[in-house]
Amino acid sequence: MMPSVGIVAAVNDETVLNENLKRSPSIANGVVPLLALRGQPSASRAYNAGLDATAHDIIVFAHQDVYLPAPWLDHLLGAVALLERDQAHWGVLGLFGVTGTGQPVGHVWSSGIGRELGQAFAEPIAAVSIDEMVIVLRRASGLRFDEALPGFHLYATDLCLAARTAGAGVYVVHAPAVHNSVPVRTLRGYYLDAYRYLKNKWAFMLPIRTPIAPITRYELGFWRAEWRRLRTRITNAKRPVQRRDARLVARSLGYEQTNLF
Repeated sequence: MMPSVGIVAAVNDETVLNENLKRSPSIANGVVPLLALRGQPSASRAYNAGLDATAHDIIVFAHQDVYLPAPWLDHLLGAVALLERDQAHWGVLGLFGVTGTGQPVGHVWSSGIGRELGQAFAEPIAAVSIDEMVIVLRRASGLRFDEALPGFHLYATDLCLAARTAGAGVYVVHAPAVHNSVPVRTLRGYYLDAYRYLKNKWAFMLPIRTPIAPITRYELGFWRAEWRRLRTRITNAKRPVQRRDARLVARSLGYEQTNLF
């Protein structure tokens, strides 16, 4: 029996939502329902509210600036079928992440970075952390987000750690999507607050790999990542900060073959 799928998003910009996530064919055509939550104090509280307000077997937590191309749902359900064929007790799936050796895996476009990340692959890949652009949760896993985690950063890493300690698998699957984001200027502030929260909460698991910077006792990985971000910002100072038409990006990369216009 095909599992039911619902999408949840925390929204603070209606224009970004309307031009990206709501344009995704599975949402625009009414195939998959979208629950948009506004005015939320943190990602964790928003997503737990989404869990409580829905009853789908699989809940997709997506950023408002993500575009899910036409075949995306088929790719996702195909990956789920592969996992469940082997009776894998999976809990969390992502589109981009890192393995236990720190190897980045996935296949997505990032406008914030200005390039495509990764390449096509067939089988789901075991990961230790995933990017927050899209988080896929199996309701039967019983996993929830930590509402004490402040802000809107590193909640996917926290969820992955919770899944792993509960014996639920974390995987990156091949379901290409467009993250139509803008560059993050700095990791200090809210990101650093979340980083330090996880450093204390998961002290017995250190070091913790994440898609951006490893979480370590002395924070060296964080400050290296912040320095790289500063250098990139200086180098790209004259480049206009803007989002692209996600549908055109998806078509140009071969993520979407059907005519949506």
